[in-house]
Amino acid sequence: MTHQRLAVPLLFAVPWAAMIGLLWLFSLFSAVLERYALVPLLLSAVLFGLPHGALDHLVPLRQGWRLTRRWTGLGLFLLAYLGVVLLYLELWTLWPVVAYWGFLLTSALHWGHGDLDFLERQLGRTRTWHSGATLLLRGSLPIVVPFLAFPDAYERLARSAARAFHAPLPAGPLWSASLFQGLTVAFVAVLLVSVVNTLCCSVSRWAAVTELTEVALLLLVFMRVPAELSIGLYFTLWHSWRHLGRLLELNSGPLHLRPVSVKALCRLALDLTPITLAALLLLGGLLLWSVPRLNSADDLTALYLALIAALTLPHALLVGMMDRTFAHVVGRSLQGAQSLRRE
Repeated sequence: MTHQRLAVPLLFAVPWAAMIGLLWLFSLFSAVLERYALVPLLLSAVLFGLPHGALDHLVPLRQGWRLTRRWTGLGLFLLAYLGVVLLYLELWTLWPVVAYWGFLLTSALHWGHGDLDFLERQLGRTRTWHSGATLLLRGSLPIVVPFLAFPDAYERLARSAARAFHAPLPAGPLWSASLFQGLTVAFVAVLLVSVVNTLCCSVSRWAAVTELTEVALLLLVFMRVPAELSIGLYFTLWHSWRHLGRLLELNSGPLHLRPVSVKALCRLALDLTPITLAALLLLGGLLLWSVPRLNSADDLTALYLALIAALTLPHALLVGMMDRTFAHVVGRSLQGAQSLRRE
């Protein structure tokens, strides 16, 4: 099997295998997996998770943004990106509740947008005015469903993050029963609308079945498996994995037309390395700054997620802007590939 035949199926196979494997292993060894539930999330610092956004500094150049054609423009872009990261870290020290809910909302919208874009590029899904329901559903599955199923995990995360930044939260409950009821009703409504949207907008029966199977699989995982474990594996081997496939397309052209060579993979890995190391150094600095207040693995994980929150906002904004020109870049790649074929 050629590399180009393997590339696109792997974007489905790896995430699906990760989620199915997690369900299977959790049914057999739930106590062991619960004990090491934080491992996938912590591994994401070096395995796909943190690195998947480490090409952001090169995306404007690869897409030919006018602003970054000069060094001054590129410098302003990088300063703005870093400024958003630092301001969000400062937000944790001032208003940890705002930072926490902002992180959940940004993650839900970003992950939902990532899945919707994947469905459009790989399953031929058409974007319509009600595709927003699919975006909300795909973002709600890894954020809202675990929140409803395992609220204690979310409260531990919020309190640990606030403690790490020396910004204590109120002693009482962080959310009310009415919030759970409202989120449940809203999620069910979004689920129903999205299912109808899938049946109407999919280009084939196979595409509709594939999309609905993914929804069912994710719903089952996030309802059954503890939040730290399920979200950690989703972030690493679902969202980040598929975004890395998109970055390969940005570097080398559409995966279904051009072979993915070892050279292209090495180039991507090298491109991702500098910013990944910089992010790890920043994490190390945060760790040294807050170490007197870190008492457990939960606290360390919360600190890491606070950094992820700060990085997610500019990353999500960039990916949203990336969509405006990504189709044009891929279109030019398609034309080039077709010209080579004719020759």
